[in-house]
Amino acid sequence: MKSKNKLLDFADTLCNFIALNVVFLITCLPIFTIGTAITSLYYVMMKESRGEYGYLVRPYLSAFKENFVKSTRVFLIMSILTLIFSFNLIFWFSMQTLMGNVLAMIFFIGLTLILGTSLYVFPLLSQFENTVIQTIKNALGICFANLKSSGLLLIITLFVFFLGYFSGPIRILLILFGFAFTAYVKSFILEKVFSQYH
Repeated sequence: MKSKNKLLDFADTLCNFIALNVVFLITCLPIFTIGTAITSLYYVMMKESRGEYGYLVRPYLSAFKENFVKSTRVFLIMSILTLIFSFNLIFWFSMQTLMGNVLAMIFFIGLTLILGTSLYVFPLLSQFENTVIQTIKNALGICFANLKSSGLLLIITLFVFFLGYFSGPIRILLILFGFAFTAYVKSFILEKVFSQYH
């Protein structure tokens, strides 16, 4: 519950975001847990965007435990597909032949579809109960059905990525609270999209 003191509310929220961000980064360290960490981050941030205020770290850890198996499977599937398509894209493009360029374009389109799917697949896991394959199919379908929202989510993601890559101060902010805040901003868009499917 929010108090009447906006300054205290802001300080409390900032501390919560920093704590959540640190826990998120720690739980990403084994690498294969990244999918579960992202799913859990969206779970708490989407609750926050709906005004269901409260502690963030405790529900995050609870969601992490609950979503571990399914989110890990999705992360591994998406990672393997990304590696296969990326390798083939580079390989066929390097051939510098007509057939190679055609195949490279096909794998580029495939990578684009994977990217579009990744915008929604982990938030979907955090909000809906479904099989792994069906969740991936739903994420791809939602991406195409909501192109404006998908474009906005992609722009936010790329904007944060490039800022973090090229700017040292932004990297520090990302380590402090940036990942949690980015997920929070994107959660408002995701809530609007997902409200069509409840």
